[in-house]
Amino acid sequence: MEDLEAQLKASVYLTVAKIVEKRASELSVSASPSFVASLVEIVYNQMVTLGTDLELFADHAGRNVIKPADMYMVVRKNESLTEALKEFEQQRSLVVNETMGNEST
Repeated sequence: MEDLEAQLKASVYLTVAKIVEKRASELSVSASPSFVASLVEIVYNQMVTLGTDLELFADHAGRNVIKPADMYMVVRKNESLTEALKEFEQQRSLVVNETMGNEST
């Protein structure tokens, strides 16, 4: 389990570092390694908390599978994030429907 956690954290580090590097370049600023490391810790801890919350909401609903409704429960107090997730879900549904329509032809 520790190996998987280390791999996940390394992946988060690389992703966050790339995003910070890109944004810092766009803004003509620099970010110290300690800033990136701190940001990685925040992002990683938020991911763990989100995962736990999603599992708890699914379990409370009597399910073993996490569904979009669980995510909406987690973000229910953040209206702008809820709307962004709904838009994403709608766009994803359109793409899936278009893809499935193309497979049947």
